This record gives sequence, C-alpha cells and structure tokens, in this order.
Amino acid sequence: MGFTYFENTASLDEHVVSFDKVPQQADKDNVVKRIKKKWDGVMSDLNGLGGIKLSKPDFDAVADALIKAGTHAVIFDMVLTKSEFRLDVIVDKTTWKAGSVKVPTDLEDYRNFLSLLNGWSNADRNIVPDADFKKFNDSNPKKPPKPTYKDFDEMAKKSKTDVDAFRAWAKGNSNAKKAFEAIDKTAKAKPTDPARVEAMKLINAALQDYYKTF
Repeated sequence: MGFTYFENTASLDEHVVSFDKVPQQADKDNVVKRIKKKWDGVMSDLNGLGGIKLSKPDFDAVADALIKAGTHAVIFDMVLTKSEFRLDVIVDKTTWKAGSVKVPTDLEDYRNFLSLLNGWSNADRNIVPDADFKKFNDSNPKKPPKPTYKDFDEMAKKSKTDVDAFRAWAKGNSNAKKAFEAIDKTAKAKPTDPARVEAMKLINAALQDYYKTF
C-alpha cells in the first residue's frame, strides 16, 4: 500500500553560529573556532537520530564562504524529503551536505521513523511537529491485525467487525464481491443446500485472498 511521505525543513536554531559584525579575513581563526564549537553541539544533539550519520564539513571553507559573502551566520538545517533525512550547513547561498540517512519505504517502519523525529522535536528544532505527525497517522492508519479464522463460517460466528471489514474489502475485488452476493442470496438456505455449499466454497477462497493483503 502506498502512502504520502512527509516533507519539511527545520533549522537547529540553538546551534546557529551568529556574529554581531560581519567577520573579516583577520577574524577567520575565531570564526573557525566558533563553528567547530557549535558543530560539537550539533553532533551531540543530532548524530544517530533516525540513523543519520553526520560528517563534519570543511570548517575553513565554511569560514571563507561566510567572510566572502559578507553575512553574519552559519545555519544548520535539517531537511526531510521523500528519500532522505539530512543535515545542511548553509552560509548565504552556499550549502554543504553534512550527513544523511535514507528514509524507510515500509509504512510502519516509516511511521516509527517519524515518531522518533517527532519525539525529539521541540520549538527550536521542529522537524516533525505534533500536528503534522497526527495528520500523517490519520491519513495512514495502521492495518488491523490479520484475522486467523479457519473459514468464513467461523469468522461470521465470532466477529461481525471482521466480517464487515472483509465485506468492505470485497467491494474492490470482483471474485470476492460475487462470493458475498452468493452468500447473501443463500443466507437462509440449509448448510447442505448445493447453492449454499458452492457459496461457502467461493467465500472461503475469497477469504484466503483477503488474508494475503495483510
């Protein structure tokens, strides 16, 4: 079953490297020192989350870009796309990729992955906000546990809810739909009635197909 991936970008606001004045070339050593210090915090905070593996950027290149651009800040952005969760280091219009991990393709694995990011998020690093995680779960509900009835007769005796779910699925399957039509048509027939026997044969075959969707 397909699902829509959640995408978002969020800055690690608490780890922004910000300067009161635009750094000059003479300030480079101090710029590099401050970037390295912030990077240590980023590593401690983010590395390993959801399987992401960070790799330090070229601090000299980051410092040079900051000075050349005449800007005040180095920003660490978390980026969540359909295919990866990564960390970008941004100075003005220049970006370095500082680590990433592929996102899971299985729905339940992906739900667990988002849950980790959601639990880690807060106002300063809200990569998977509560409202968006709830919306994702509402749009992609968990599958119910696979029924384990030996045949349709046992299902009908034990769980109207499971029968209703089976019937709802059957509306999209031509063979199962015909099987339910036969079951309903012979509902008052004796178990030994040939038409009822054939109807039960059809519905049990459809039930096995239904089980394969779990």
